[in-house]
Amino acid sequence: MEKTAVIYKSKHGSTEKYARWIGEELNCPVISADDFSKKDFSLYDNIIFGGCVQAGGIMGLDIIKKNMKRLEGKKVIIFAVGLNIMQKETRMQLRDINFSRRKMAGLTCYYCPGAYDPGKIHGIDGQIMKMMIKMLENKPERDMTDEDMLLLEHVKNGADLTDRKYIRPIVEEFIKQP
Repeated sequence: MEKTAVIYKSKHGSTEKYARWIGEELNCPVISADDFSKKDFSLYDNIIFGGCVQAGGIMGLDIIKKNMKRLEGKKVIIFAVGLNIMQKETRMQLRDINFSRRKMAGLTCYYCPGAYDPGKIHGIDGQIMKMMIKMLENKPERDMTDEDMLLLEHVKNGADLTDRKYIRPIVEEFIKQP
């Protein structure tokens, strides 16, 4: 029987929530990237890695990028979590930023919408979100898309877009269909 592990890097909890859901469905260990050693890759045949999106990068993805040799012959699936991740433009940008290197190009990446609570965001993250609000508010009305307006609403008021349905394709990669 193949052994699978879900490794995640979460900042505000949405990625961890998805990782735990996947772990429940596949009955496999769920491990924070902070607690995972590159030597641990040898214990598993399949690796599912999830990271939250920040400034276009998938947090923690370096654990995969830097260990591609160790991962040869293993099934590796990535999932990215972010508030604005379901927009096609955002997904394309994520692909360009995170999977442009030849050795990463063949990896499958799934996308899961996250959650955002403006009351819990402080410091540099709070400043970044204030800049995003200002940028969206200053966008000419003719250029404002429905997705922009929805993102502005979510960033101003908060939103929880997490839903277990988004793990279905990931889980199906590992469950044999009858």
